[in-house]
Amino acid sequence: MYYDITKNEVISFIEKYQINPFEFLTEYDLQSYLYFKIFNKFEKNDIKIKIQTSEDDKSVRIFNPSGIIEINPTRREYPASDGFDIAIIDNTKIKTQLSGYWHQELKIAIELKYHRSSMGNSVNKLIKGFKSDLEKLNNYEFKNNANFYGIAILFIQNNSLKKEIELEKQFKNEYEKIDNIDDYLFNSKINGFIITKENIYKVK
Repeated sequence: MYYDITKNEVISFIEKYQINPFEFLTEYDLQSYLYFKIFNKFEKNDIKIKIQTSEDDKSVRIFNPSGIIEINPTRREYPASDGFDIAIIDNTKIKTQLSGYWHQELKIAIELKYHRSSMGNSVNKLIKGFKSDLEKLNNYEFKNNANFYGIAILFIQNNSLKKEIELEKQFKNEYEKIDNIDDYLFNSKINGFIITKENIYKVK
């Protein structure tokens, strides 16, 4: 269910973006909207995780002597060591430790980037950041969790058909244009996509 919820919300999010990219003016708009949609879906399905904190974790035990906190698995800038834009805690690998609510392993992480080509800026800087996000996700998967899936998405707010054509030419060597992202999400451990108003590209 964790993967299904996330997949459905990401697809719905991309569809909304492509209808009107100007609904989202900053990277923070993208992150906040998708986080809320996934968080809310877990809430509606009454999906929670319980984390047992260690005995010396006074920050929790002063309010809850049992040391157990129950939270939505959807997090922002999590875990503390990596700070992914959106993270889904792995409910099968919960650990007891000091400040354990900050340091759980992940089932899913999402990194989002945003470029406004309407400002006349080169997309190359954001492409570099997008590739860094993919590397960050790959490194986490390698070090931490066989259950982990990572998604990196670069959204491009372009303002003309001419710009779409220019981007398609620029991307053709490294990225494949696809018709339906549903066929590719979670098909591999780390997924990378570029979204424009008219097109979806995936990392080859």
